[in-house]
Amino acid sequence: MTTGIILAAGSGRRLKIHKPKGLLNIGGKALIEYSIENLKSAGVYQIIVVTGFASEKYEEFFTNHYQGDANITLVHNSEWADCGSLYSLYMALKSVDNKSDIVILDSDILYNREEFLHFMQMPERNAILATNVPEGRYDACYIEADLRGNLVKVSKNLHYISGSETDPWEYIGITQSGWETIEPLLAYAENQFEMYASIDHEYDYAFESIDIKYKIQKYKDYIWSEADDNEQLRYMVNNTLPKISLF
Repeated sequence: MTTGIILAAGSGRRLKIHKPKGLLNIGGKALIEYSIENLKSAGVYQIIVVTGFASEKYEEFFTNHYQGDANITLVHNSEWADCGSLYSLYMALKSVDNKSDIVILDSDILYNREEFLHFMQMPERNAILATNVPEGRYDACYIEADLRGNLVKVSKNLHYISGSETDPWEYIGITQSGWETIEPLLAYAENQFEMYASIDHEYDYAFESIDIKYKIQKYKDYIWSEADDNEQLRYMVNNTLPKISLF
């Protein structure tokens, strides 16, 4: 069994909106609906959505659109204003059923279904989905791999990534993780919280830090985008949406 985790607690302050980014109207649907449909297409029906900012809007949305779907669970992160995404992931992991693999998704991404389904069918149970960084892209989360294609490092600073100046690749916020990684991920999070006396940490760095290898599955020129600011949102609507395969 696999449980989908959608991290949706952030406020989207750079967009200056009064609702969560996952509820942005993209092509007549809430952005988060695309991920829910993609998960179900991959056979993932148990879904945890971690809410925070304007959580009542998510409650209303799921009541209106997924009423009666007992497989979707909302977990509210009341500390959303003071924490990073690692704390939201921590809360979700505490809610995952025993011996369930997980797939972790950011709530503000739109991505092509075909490659996602291929990624979900790969034999590696611990893997991150990556694509090459296009010219002009900013705010990328760069990755470094070892000779076997396993994750070594994640960084927003390209200069910290060995050998990536000419062919950089990025992590886009889609990760598969086997059930045996849950305890190490929880321990990593608790250690970070205690060490720094803070819950303001991002989850991306957890996968390079625990003693488990994550395979980097590369998809060249993957059709995807995120909605962190107005420029990225325009790109999502005008460039990504018309290109994604919906079926």
